[in-house]
Amino acid sequence: MTSNNLLTENQSGFRPGDSCKNQLLSLVHEIHENFDRENEVRAIFLDMSKAFDKVWHEGLIFKLEQNGIEGKLLNLFQNYLSNRKQRVVLNGMESNWGEIRAGVPQGSVLGPLLFLIYINDLENGIKSNVKFFADDTSLFSIVENPKVSADILQHDLDKITEWAHQWKMSFNPDPTKPAEEILFSHKKIGLYHPPLLFNNIEVKRVTEHKHLGLILDPKLSFLKHITEKVGIARKGIGIIKHLAPYLPLKSRDQIFKMHVRPHLDYCDVIYHIPAITKEASDSDSIRTLNYLMGTLESTQYQAALAVSGAWKGTSQIKIYDELGWESLDQRRMFRRLVQFYKIMTDQTPDYLRFPTLSLHRHLYGIRFGNVLKDIA
Repeated sequence: MTSNNLLTENQSGFRPGDSCKNQLLSLVHEIHENFDRENEVRAIFLDMSKAFDKVWHEGLIFKLEQNGIEGKLLNLFQNYLSNRKQRVVLNGMESNWGEIRAGVPQGSVLGPLLFLIYINDLENGIKSNVKFFADDTSLFSIVENPKVSADILQHDLDKITEWAHQWKMSFNPDPTKPAEEILFSHKKIGLYHPPLLFNNIEVKRVTEHKHLGLILDPKLSFLKHITEKVGIARKGIGIIKHLAPYLPLKSRDQIFKMHVRPHLDYCDVIYHIPAITKEASDSDSIRTLNYLMGTLESTQYQAALAVSGAWKGTSQIKIYDELGWESLDQRRMFRRLVQFYKIMTDQTPDYLRFPTLSLHRHLYGIRFGNVLKDIA
């Protein structure tokens, strides 16, 4: 399936060399490019209900055949999926055995691949930009004409509804949790965008949405995302302070690195501003991010005090040296360089390699200063 390029490149889940970070970087970059062109981007986020449990076995076998799998290999898959049963045991009481005719075996090596094959044709007939991460489905339309964009998105939502009915899947079945949309825009006076319907329910316009763990907002300020992560990290720091009298330094350090710092690190390459450019720009968005970068660093400094047991006011540089920590600014820059290297050496998916020049400008170019020159 992989060597013959049969899986869509719009699917990032369970794909070797791909990740949440790659898809989010591509998405944020594309939205910023359209901000530069003074365009708006309309995005819709769908929730596939109990996706892995609803893969229809007969439909899956049919799709395996459609992809050229036949003979003994097809028989192996039929045998793998057939004659599966389940029952419930509660307080010593047992229900009758029920036959399983849907769902890929979870926890198996084959389960994720079979799921990807099953939903691989979901993008057929879709006119807007569609992205998948396993069962997370999102649509993006560049708005040059609001009416045309709305018509395209409505066509795609109808196509997805039709596909879900044909293949016994469901999206956003709960009326209280409808599909959500964000209108990404930097315009002071926004245009009127016609409402959209999905499953006969109006798509809900929201001011923030968590997509693959990153909270997106209409202006891509990342204020809500960073604020949430800082809040989670500070709770973890409070626990470290509480445990400090009972744990050695090494254990406190491991707790921070395993359970606190990952929240401060997640997808930081997307919103990072190199320190050398912080004073060079005076745009509102850059000033906001400068403040947020400072908040992140201050949070790690509080963690360093809790882990080391040092007095408040102790030099940040000395504590970091003693603990062997890097500043978050250094960590973000290092990961950006790693990402840059992977793009340059073809270690990322095609959707990141093709817009190479403009994507490099997003990572290191005009918006954030000539970092590459300084690194050289």
